[in-house]
Amino acid sequence: MSSELLKTLEKYVPPGSAQYAHDLLWKYGIQLHIKKPRKTKLGDYRPPRKGEPHRISVNNNLNPYSFLITFLHETAHLINFEKNGVKVKPHGKEWKSEFQEVAKPILEPDFLPHDILKAVGNYVKNPAASSCTSPELVRALKQYDISNDSSLLLESLPENAFFFIEDRLFQKGPKLRSRYRCKELATNKWYFVPGLMEVKPKV
Repeated sequence: MSSELLKTLEKYVPPGSAQYAHDLLWKYGIQLHIKKPRKTKLGDYRPPRKGEPHRISVNNNLNPYSFLITFLHETAHLINFEKNGVKVKPHGKEWKSEFQEVAKPILEPDFLPHDILKAVGNYVKNPAASSCTSPELVRALKQYDISNDSSLLLESLPENAFFFIEDRLFQKGPKLRSRYRCKELATNKWYFVPGLMEVKPKV
């Protein structure tokens, strides 16, 4: 791996963690693709085909902590694939074990601020298919987003507030467990929207 790659990683991951990410890329022969934002995923892993290397992609708009956690999430998929093949469950106990192991080196104050360190530490005890399913981790990571838009988590808006999801206008209703009953104004249809979804308030 080249010094150019290390310099590239330093632009995307927290200070001090680029070398660890670099070493994982080297150890497993990973081809890293830094992608434009995708609506349905933060990153993905693709196993090697026809002599190609392992491929991991991560969205380029993530803050450094989200980028690193997403990269480690996908690296755990790679290690799980190498050890257990294609028949193992994508987010079963084997993947959870690999994610816990690959995340251990970053669970230090040298790499993560206290709030994210605490949230990641709690999350890795029983990691899920997506870090977006952990309210504590989502809220902690959101604080470090650098964005020019006005998006907020739906849960932070008051009841009856108006907000946009893309170009669709909704009104926030009551909370039901982790979701809110929201009405789309153009159709008068009701939807259950996760409180952790990023939305744009109507101003």
